[in-house]
Amino acid sequence: MQKNSHITINGKIYSHLSIHSLTIDFPTQLSREVVGFLQTWFDKEDTLVQQSSGSTGTPKKLRLNKQAMESSALMTGNFFGFQEGMKAFLCLSPSYIAGKMMILRALIWKLNLILGETDSNPVKNLNETIDFAAMVPLQLAKIMEQNPEKLNNFNTIIIGGSAIPVSLEQKLTSFKTNFYHTYGMTETMSHIALRKITESHSENYFKPLTGIHLTQDKRGCLIIQADDWRIKKLVTNDLVELLPDQNFRILGRWDEVIISGGLKIHPQLIEQKLSQHLSKPFVLIGKAHETAGEIAILIIEDQPVTAHIFKYWQLLENILEPAEMPRELYFIKSIPQLSSGKPDRKSIQKII
Repeated sequence: MQKNSHITINGKIYSHLSIHSLTIDFPTQLSREVVGFLQTWFDKEDTLVQQSSGSTGTPKKLRLNKQAMESSALMTGNFFGFQEGMKAFLCLSPSYIAGKMMILRALIWKLNLILGETDSNPVKNLNETIDFAAMVPLQLAKIMEQNPEKLNNFNTIIIGGSAIPVSLEQKLTSFKTNFYHTYGMTETMSHIALRKITESHSENYFKPLTGIHLTQDKRGCLIIQADDWRIKKLVTNDLVELLPDQNFRILGRWDEVIISGGLKIHPQLIEQKLSQHLSKPFVLIGKAHETAGEIAILIIEDQPVTAHIFKYWQLLENILEPAEMPRELYFIKSIPQLSSGKPDRKSIQKII
């Protein structure tokens, strides 16, 4: 494993021996997390422990191989054409794999790592141009509300963590920035496939990176093989449409599919359809039913006013096919969310 022992952060070079001084220069929670990761990276162990996000099942602690992580960072840099001295913006916590991989890319490719903030709008105090950044849809949505002009400061932004609402994706096409939607998880040490967001690219098909081989199991879920990353046969819970050229489209999660009267309903596909029409936060989940087995119900973050309910039903009937229609509407004050910004479906189920 190549061990570049220096990293440039906000224009200053730190060796692995002097990395502690980073928290003196930047006394923030993020700088402390960066130091913690770099200490772990430079220790004598060949692996490090990372909490998974639950993409392949129940969240668990994983032991990731450092050489495989390095291979992933090299693959990303080769794809995007990283050059020494380029600026990489860190606005995701290193407690997650996405944050760790941003630091590692800067370390390996000798990029200048710019420390941002890990809140919902990480660019509000940013006044310089950035070559590469990684964000989640929640951050981009907030930036779009408060400082949309600052997105033009970025050359490339990769977006991961969850699906991108159709309405947000459409807005992103008006900027000169190169936006890529990523597919990956903790087990794959960041993304294994990318989908460029452009005005003419309306399909939701991801293209795997070089060296990635994809198949499906009997459920229709994606199986990932990546020899360079020491991934032999990673079975996911993501239902996909896999094309002969290995490009694929996400249909939803196997454990979130609603089977109602023998009909399979994919919440994520319907949510994408609704996202450009509903201004309030919402989520589609299944609810047990005596005769149908399950029914689809739509949870909306709004007040249950009679007039609103009628308008919602009318809107849904104009957008969805009869088989896609939820059978009930629920209104709650606030939809619980996971730290990634995704709806916390288990908590929602308990509320309902």
